[in-house]
Amino acid sequence: MAASGHLVEPSIYALAGFTVAQFGELLDGIYRGPLEASPWSGALESLRVLLGACVATLILRPPTLDRPGAMFNMPPRETFGRTGVTYNSHYHSLDPFVDIPPGMVTTVDRFVGSEAWCRSPIYQELLKGLDMRYVLGADIQTADGVVCRFRLCRGHDAHDFSERDLAICLALLPHIKRAVDLYSRIDVAESERSLYEHAVDRMLIGMVVLDDQGMVLKANTAARTLLGEDDGIRLRGGRFELADTRDRSRFRELLRRSIDSIAMDDGAAAPMVEAMSLARPSGTGRLEVLIRAIPMREWSDENKWCPACVVVIRDPACSAQTSVEVLRQLFDFTPTEASLALLMANGSSLEDAARSLKVKSNTVRAHLRAIFQKAGVTRQAELVRTLLNSVLPLS
Repeated sequence: MAASGHLVEPSIYALAGFTVAQFGELLDGIYRGPLEASPWSGALESLRVLLGACVATLILRPPTLDRPGAMFNMPPRETFGRTGVTYNSHYHSLDPFVDIPPGMVTTVDRFVGSEAWCRSPIYQELLKGLDMRYVLGADIQTADGVVCRFRLCRGHDAHDFSERDLAICLALLPHIKRAVDLYSRIDVAESERSLYEHAVDRMLIGMVVLDDQGMVLKANTAARTLLGEDDGIRLRGGRFELADTRDRSRFRELLRRSIDSIAMDDGAAAPMVEAMSLARPSGTGRLEVLIRAIPMREWSDENKWCPACVVVIRDPACSAQTSVEVLRQLFDFTPTEASLALLMANGSSLEDAARSLKVKSNTVRAHLRAIFQKAGVTRQAELVRTLLNSVLPLS
């Protein structure tokens, strides 16, 4: 059973026999699926029960040699694994029920043939023992190239899927496609966010997202470390708080001024960036702080947890985390040269570096000359600047 183009014919809805409430509930589950902890668990379970299936499955990105596929099952299963062999690692290559034309919902008996299906290795070696005889399926490909396989299975004591069953799935197919596309975009955005967050963490830059009341909505690893030290800044009742009374008053003023600057410009101008430094009771160096308001769309005001600003925190006394191996690859340093270069970048003197490396000062000077030559510098200050301006802090 196939749809014409991207539209579902009215007769399909009539054959599906949906009630308005039933159709609405299924659509709600499909579009909520990308945000669920176990994606599409609600929609898959609803469809499984509605069509009397033993398993409902959604496979995103069928597995290739260099990357696994993502499989979501209801009820949950470990990708149909048997003795260490899974669908992703082995059986997908034996599956004849693939490459279904776009916009088509069909059964394995129709598409492959009942005899051919029952003789197939995937049925004989895996599905037969799992009591999966009848399969309904559709293949989906989004505009972004994401490939998805949708499958429902029934056992040997059941019967094959009916025309009504196919019509139900066909009516939902365009919505599943849009939801899969949404999931893919969220997945890409989340991957990018993780990369950026990792880079910021490596540079030991704390970032805290606050609402307009100063409540912490999100904090990265570096920020949580600084807040946990309770030395100038802390977390009290979920609120970002400064230890010094004068700093606290100044911070509130800058926070409000930054947020108000966006409101006055209707979000058209670049957000105002405010800066201050914070005293620490321990007597160590002051923390450097930037406050930047977050422009939001008008409808976001209805969300009481709406992000209002990001607070960037830097402890000048801390050195960014670095990788000796990356440093070796960038400048062709030896392991000892890489370790010495990092010590220099972190402010160590030659004597301190010699003690850390457990070598003589003359040996350190010889290594330093080699480092200068490979890095193309002549002074320690130039070396530090070269290292800090490279990609090294991001490694």
